[in-house]
Parts: sequence; C-alpha cells; structure tokens
Amino acid sequence: MNGIFVSRISRIAAAGLFLAASCGSSQKVDRGEMLMPDGYKDVKATIYVSPVASQRIYQKVAVLPFKAPTDLIGSSISDLFATALLKTNKYNLVERSQMEQVLGEQALGLKGVTESAVAIRVGKMLGVQGVIVGTVPEYGSKASGASELSAIGINARMIDVSDGGVVWSVSDSAISPSPIGLSSFAKRMVDNLVSQLFQEAIKAGDTVAANLPVPQIASSRGGVRSVFIQVVPDSPEAVESYTVLRGRTESGSYQEVGKVENSSRNVSFEDRNLLDAETYHYKVVGRNRSGMTTVPSQPVRVTTVGPPDAVTGLSAQSGLIRKVILQWQASFDPNVKGYNVYRRTSGDTWAKIKTLDGQSRASYTDEGLDDEKAYTYRIAAFNVVETESPPSRTAAATTKGPPSPVTGLKAASGEARKVSLSWNPVNEPEVKGYAVYRASHESGPFEMIKSIEGREQTQFEDGGKKGYFSEEASLSDETRYYYKLRAVNVVDVESPDSRRAIAVTKPVPTPVTGIRTGEKEVKRITVEWEPNPESDIAKYEIFRGEDPASTNKNVGEVSASTYRFVDKDLKDGSTHHYRLRAVDKDGLIGKFSIVVQSSTKPLPKNPQGIKAVFDGGQVLVSWKPNPEPDIVKYAVSQKGFMFWDKAGEASGPSFAFRGEVKKGKTLTFRVTAVDGTGLESEPSEEISLVIP
Repeated sequence: MNGIFVSRISRIAAAGLFLAASCGSSQKVDRGEMLMPDGYKDVKATIYVSPVASQRIYQKVAVLPFKAPTDLIGSSISDLFATALLKTNKYNLVERSQMEQVLGEQALGLKGVTESAVAIRVGKMLGVQGVIVGTVPEYGSKASGASELSAIGINARMIDVSDGGVVWSVSDSAISPSPIGLSSFAKRMVDNLVSQLFQEAIKAGDTVAANLPVPQIASSRGGVRSVFIQVVPDSPEAVESYTVLRGRTESGSYQEVGKVENSSRNVSFEDRNLLDAETYHYKVVGRNRSGMTTVPSQPVRVTTVGPPDAVTGLSAQSGLIRKVILQWQASFDPNVKGYNVYRRTSGDTWAKIKTLDGQSRASYTDEGLDDEKAYTYRIAAFNVVETESPPSRTAAATTKGPPSPVTGLKAASGEARKVSLSWNPVNEPEVKGYAVYRASHESGPFEMIKSIEGREQTQFEDGGKKGYFSEEASLSDETRYYYKLRAVNVVDVESPDSRRAIAVTKPVPTPVTGIRTGEKEVKRITVEWEPNPESDIAKYEIFRGEDPASTNKNVGEVSASTYRFVDKDLKDGSTHHYRLRAVDKDGLIGKFSIVVQSSTKPLPKNPQGIKAVFDGGQVLVSWKPNPEPDIVKYAVSQKGFMFWDKAGEASGPSFAFRGEVKKGKTLTFRVTAVDGTGLESEPSEEISLVIP
C-alpha cells in the first residue's frame, strides 16, 4: 500500500490484539493485553494517513455500520465513531435516516459494508466524498482473577469515493484496566482512536475540517504592488487564525502568503512586493486551536495598481533669464508620490534633473541654465514604490539671451577732470543696471569703472576713481577718453557693447604772458602781466625764489581782474625771481609762466674819505661826495658815552660842528648818506679829533 503508516504500541499493550472471541465470552486476561488506568489517551493505535488526504477536501462523509459480531454492536461502534468525528468538526456526516432512505430505495442494506467497491457505490448514491467503514473483531470481556475486564478491537478506514483509495485507516485492540462496562470502555476507546487519528492527520497535512465555518472575504482591493484582503471574522472559539493563500490563476495552485490572528473585530492582510498591474487570486483558510483548518473561502480576483497615468498639460515658459518654469496638471491618483523631471538639449539624451515629492506638485523652476539656449522637458509621475508613469508629452523652451545694447551714449567734452555720460534706458524688465567701461586709447583695453544700479538711471559722471590709500585719482587734463556701456540683467549677464563715445577733458589755463617788474623800488618789487585769454580764470598765483630754479614760494594771489602784484617788505638791494600761473574757476591750475628777475633799490654807499680838523675855534668834518645822484643829505653823528648822538645834517660833503669844544677833549664822528627815497647808507668810518 502506497501511503504513510503510523504504528505505535501503548506503554503496556502488545501489538496485534485482534481477538476472535465471541460477544460476551469470558477468558483469562493476559496482563500484557491490559489497558492501564488513565491510559486511554495514551494508547497508540496503528494509523495510516494517505498522502492524498492533504490534497483533497472531504466535506461530506458517510459512516456506515461497522461489521461486528452482532448488528447492534456494529451500529453502536459506528455511532460512537460518528459522534467522535462530529466533535472534531472535520466532516459533515450523513444522517443515518438519510442513508437508510437512499439505500433502501436501492435495495441495499447497511449491515457491515467492508468492500471498497460497495463503499464507492454507496458513497456516490449519497453524494459524499468519503465513506467510513469498519470492523469490530473483538467485543467482550476477559477474566482477571475474580473480575471481568472489557476487551475490544476496532478497525476503521475511510475510502475515497472518487477512486476507491484509502484516505486513512486506524486499528487497535485493548483491555480495560479495571472492571468497566463495555459501552463505556468502547466510547473511551473510540474517542482515543479518533483523537490520535486526527493528530496524525494534522501532522500529515490533512487539516481541513468541513464543519468549521468557511471564511468569508469581506473586501479586497489592489494597491501599489500590494493587495489588501479583509475577512469577516468568525468567533475566536471556532477560528483562532486565518491563512491567506495566493494563486496566479483561479483553478491553479495556491501558496501561503501570510497569517493573521482572528481579533473578532478587524481581520485584514496586506500582500506586498507584487508586480505592477498583475492579477492575483486569493483564498482564505481558517484554523482552530487544534490545528484543524476550514474549507478555503471562495477565491477572489484582485489586480494590483499599475504605473501612474502619464502627466498631462506640461508647459514650459520661454524668455526667462537662465531658467525655465514648468507647469503641469497634478495627478489625482492617490498613489502618486511625486514627479521626476527630465531634460535634454539638442543632441543630448534625457537626464533626470529633479525629483519632486508630493502628489499635488504642479510646477518646477529649472534654474542655472545657459543664456539663449533651447531645452526640452518631460515629466513622469511615480508612486510609492517608485514606479514611473509613461513620460508626458515634451515641452520646449528657450532661455532669454543677454539684454539689448545700450543706445544713445553721449560723452561731454571740456569738463574739468571729468566726463559726463548720458544714454537711453534699456526698457527690459530684467535689466537691473549698467556697466560703464573706459579706455585711454581707441583700441583699448577697456576697463569697467562703474556698476550703476537701476534700469532708469541714464547718467553718470566719470571723475576718476579712488587709488591706493584713498587718494583721488582724477581724470587727466586735456585728455581724450573712450567710453562704452553694457546693460546688465538680474543674473549679471551683460549686453553687447554700445557704440563708443569720445570726450576730451578741459585743458588747464595757458601760461601767463607779458610779465614785467619794476626796477630799484624801495623795499618792494612790483610784478605786472597780461590777462589770460580764458574767460573763466578765477585768480593768479605769484611765486618767488632767490634763484631761477627755486621759485616755489607762493607769495600771493590776486583775482582774475587784477594783473599787478606788489611784493613788499623786501631787503634793500635784494634780487628776486618771479613766475606766475593762472587758476580757473574749476580749480584747474595753469602752467607756470617764464621766470623774471628784479631787485630792490640798494642803500647809498657809506661816505668815504672822512676827515676832521680844528680850525678857528671850531671842528670841521668833511668827506668825499657820494656817487649816487639822488643823495639829498648827509647825517653826522657824534659818539656819546653809550650811544651815537645826532650831531647834525649837511647837504654837501662837509659839516661844521657847533657843539661844545673843550681843550683836550676827544671828539669822534661818523657820517651816513641819505638819498631822495629816505634810504640811509651804512655809517662811514669813524674819525676822532683831540681838541688842542
């Protein structure tokens, strides 16, 4: 026989106790055949479970009367067997009355059916999947000392009506350990046999119990690579847990994919890691605390969610500075987690540039792009497991190029160390200002000298720029400068160059001309000159030096309407050198004039050849006449105790002293010459005379 045999012997009972004793006979008990107290549940019967038992479901089963020494015994044991089976909830049993009716109509009796062929025939008439038949080879008592002990032997098997195969079989013989009625001992023995049978059946995988409530799938729905199954919960007393089975076809094989405890409130299961847009079939099997399982539920067909639908309404905005704004219709699919943005330029492959989280996202700004360049975009939605939708339709955009060139650039010439620039505004909203470039030569190089903020600004005064140590570095005088402008947008992209503008700065005043000086003036020198030809002269500056190379001392300045300067408080007979320069109203300083020279009038020479004689009672002082033609007088001084005292004046080269004259007294004189301007010479040599 092709099957699984489970053969175990109780702790004391010997194997092979198929007793042939007649009903009610009494024999001497062999202690090795006795079932010990409390050992009813420990008797190990010979059990066989067919491999097909776990592969087929026997919902409806008929228990035929067992063949026994008497019909009553056979019916009684079969009834006990049916009652024990009902307690397991494994089979739905046909009522005896139903069997009698069907078989009576076919003129078949129910007395001790054992042949498989007959069992199959009966089973088909009853509409069952299995028929249980059995024999009771022993049903009586044995003497044990003064006591009578019960002795029973039972063989049972279930036959598959579809093919006549044995689904399972169980057999055992036992003797009661103490005096007990046959019916009571039979019940205990049958309960023990059935319990062991179904423990072994469970081990062999035959767990389906037809009387357990068949699970009802309340709802099912497909998710993203997942399926949600909800079961109507049964009483936890009847069903402890549920096993979820999955198959790819309704009639194909099913595999266990999960278990869930019966909470009697919410029994649900999520099957994950499935394929997108695939159809699956599910059944649910309940299991009780004994390990018996229910008949599988009716299968349900569920299809997982496929990739999101393609994004619609994609648009790309052109004409923006180094960026493109994308917009699209947000997906209404609750499984959408976000969007992937793809971009390509001419000739390039598609590249993912951004992942955006959020189902409701409907726009994106692609920044940091090149100027005046075309870009193409497409969008793909993705769900919670990163599955992408088909790509959207493409949308193309071109970024804005540089601003338009500046027009109307003008540069004003003739300004003092500066150039005023003006131009027309560039009326483009993205322009934020202008960059001013300057060069000293037409061929360049041009240097940016100023960044001007504000699109509406249209003027700039170039006054040079700060040099090192914060000293002002102005533009040079009478110098040609070249200018160009560029408009600048908000990302500092500059426009092409404007047309160039040229300006020449204002020249400094020309050197002062016509300089002349007075001659031989007393203690001063007068300088005169011709007025400068410039109309905006503010003043003239006069510089003096003691030699032509050092005329650096500014000794004065006069207004533009004055062409004469008197240098006063000079030394007599001193020579000085002068040069001048004009300064205009803008502060431009002209070049120096030529250097001129002049001298102040010198003092008369001190008188020479002084003599003193005493003659005729008076002292006569004489000297040589001075060579200067403008000598108007001579001053004669007499030496006193501490100072020189004025003795008198003379218009000619002699002087008669009329002071006190005493014999033996020494008189000392000296003489100075005075010209017509009042200049007085240094004193002559002293002359002394002793009065005789």
